[in-house]
Amino acid sequence: MELKRVLKNYHYQITLNELYVMNHKEEGWEISYNSLLYLDLIKLIPLCTGSLLADKLGISKAAVTLKVNELIKQGLVVKIQSEQDKRVFYLKISEDCEPYYKQYEKALTRSVENIEKKYSLEERKIFSDILQDIQDEYIRVMENEE
Repeated sequence: MELKRVLKNYHYQITLNELYVMNHKEEGWEISYNSLLYLDLIKLIPLCTGSLLADKLGISKAAVTLKVNELIKQGLVVKIQSEQDKRVFYLKISEDCEPYYKQYEKALTRSVENIEKKYSLEERKIFSDILQDIQDEYIRVMENEE
């Protein structure tokens, strides 16, 4: 099926981009692919906590705590205490990670700009709806496969 092939290729290209950035990092920025996964999740999950990461990854809170502490020690993640509940700490990527995300955002922004030039608002809405449907179904199936 064409759609399935295109989606797989898209995922492949995103993965390659992350591996390329990881392997062509700034001097002094040593990071594993596993660490990059954590950074991506922390960047993308609003009000991210260690417990939320453990839940999303399906691993123990202790394992997440070890990894997060490693990222904090490397200066890649910071903890921010909740103002509403002082027992809660949110995770945020540090400013040291911003060059990586600027590179990613540059590629994404250029892609979106090209799509906006090429396709009508109605076509882009249909495309967005289709992607949302794929995402929703993918998540539903993955959560029910346990």
